[in-house]
Amino acid sequence: MAVRKRTFGRTDSRVSEIALGCGGYWGLPSFPEDRAADILTLAIDHGVDLFDTGPNYSRGNAEARLGRILRGRWHGLHASTKVGTRLQGRRAVKDWSAGGIRASAEASLERLGIDRLFLVQFHSPSVDVLEDDGAIRALASLKDEGLTSYVGLSADAAAARRGIELGVFDGLMLTYNVLHQTPNQEIIAEAGRAGMAVLVKSPLAHAVVSPSFRRPFTAARLWGLLRVLRNYRGDLKESRKLGFMSTVGGWEAPQVALRFVLENPSVTSAILGTTSPSHLLTDLAVSGGAPLPKEVLERLRSVV
Repeated sequence: MAVRKRTFGRTDSRVSEIALGCGGYWGLPSFPEDRAADILTLAIDHGVDLFDTGPNYSRGNAEARLGRILRGRWHGLHASTKVGTRLQGRRAVKDWSAGGIRASAEASLERLGIDRLFLVQFHSPSVDVLEDDGAIRALASLKDEGLTSYVGLSADAAAARRGIELGVFDGLMLTYNVLHQTPNQEIIAEAGRAGMAVLVKSPLAHAVVSPSFRRPFTAARLWGLLRVLRNYRGDLKESRKLGFMSTVGGWEAPQVALRFVLENPSVTSAILGTTSPSHLLTDLAVSGGAPLPKEVLERLRSVV
């Protein structure tokens, strides 16, 4: 069964309700490109048509890899990327200048091998950046000139709320999962009422809800564990409250986590990152499937 589609905010476009995040270990040179290509092909074969990436992802390799794999295959597929962050050596730096925003988008187009992006987003802007008319105009010009179909922002709660108020963005990307429900649940509802598309990052809470997370038998899983220990240690601790997710009959814990996100009516697409074909198939099976049992949904909403 193909992944279902949802309308992209107030636009006429429709995208798969599960998107593929093209970054992290998937984009690193240490992960073989033929295996990265297999992940993309598997996703496309099951109806995934939205691919999210960024110029600094995977140490700058993700966009170029995505472009190489999909060169000549972009018809009917959608590329989402970011501006505002660039690599300076091995360090990610912010650049909100008008010239920097345009140069970033143009470089992304070249690396991806396309002449029009589906979505360009501000990458983790502060509220002050959103008050900068020059930065906003530079982003809007990319849409006006046909370099992208839509513009959006990937942001934390404060910047997300300001972005909704401005009324200039077509989409909003933010973290939302079983471990991070508030205040982002309210923000998602606000964005939906404003007619914005909502893209959810980390819908599986960095996989910490999976019983196998603490058993990193592969390089990719070890990389994920170290990343969580470095950046999301609190999530690992909080996940112990959610052990019941692995006991829901007929469901695997990651499926419960993903279904929880997709049952929010204001969510447009949940962005998954993976290097495992079997994990991808397990997650894609959630699309169009049965809703979570009411008692499970209520318990998830009350435990965190």
